[in-house]
Amino acid sequence: MTKVTRFPGTDDLTHRQALTIELPRFLIRAFEQQVAEANEDATDEESVTIEHFIELHLAEQLSIADVANLEREVPGISQAVWKWLSDIKGE
Repeated sequence: MTKVTRFPGTDDLTHRQALTIELPRFLIRAFEQQVAEANEDATDEESVTIEHFIELHLAEQLSIADVANLEREVPGISQAVWKWLSDIKGE
């Protein structure tokens, strides 16, 4: 009998999940400064948090080709990315 280690179709890739990481203080200060500059003339609706800032920077690491290649191993990832992009654009 084989051991089931994956349950395809049960992973909601649009679900948000908290992740705790430890970063050097200089990175946090740099991010805080960049967030402050981004929010300088922003309205309340346009302003970003450090969490949003880091999320966008991490997302920039995924190319369209990366997402297409990941789709084979992580079915539904392209649809989740499309939804995420739509959500951040306010569509």
